[in-house]
Amino acid sequence: MKKVQAGFTLIELMIVVAIIGILAAVALPAYQDYTVRAKVSEGAIAASAIKVGVTEMFANSGMAGVAAYALEVAAASAAGELQTDKISAVGVTGGSGLITITMGNIPQLAATNQLMFAPFINNLAISDANATGSVVWRCTNADAGTTIPVQFLPAECRI
Repeated sequence: MKKVQAGFTLIELMIVVAIIGILAAVALPAYQDYTVRAKVSEGAIAASAIKVGVTEMFANSGMAGVAAYALEVAAASAAGELQTDKISAVGVTGGSGLITITMGNIPQLAATNQLMFAPFINNLAISDANATGSVVWRCTNADAGTTIPVQFLPAECRI
């Protein structure tokens, strides 16, 4: 009577371990970028509420309304109302409506940590002379001056 093989050979186990090691070596850097991107997305979510405020104030009162809203945001940020463990500062530029979210406590970002959203109407910066149309927000480095590396930006900012 023949004895049936009852397990794996050492070589088979070594091949499986090698394959798992290769997969882990490829997946780990991608996972690390993903976790940083998720942390930066917190800034994009916080900016969405500020975008609504800037857009409403611009629609109601023009650039004077944006300047008034910028003062409100500055006061709330100074009081610590807009900060989280990942967002260290929030600001709005009164003359342009530019929203600046400064990210903190994310070691992978080091000094490059500002997520910026710039408002445009018909591909021009918003102004009292350019107030007809829909406001479109851009957060790319070229359009808004975002300083966070591209691989860590939310999808809307990598276009």
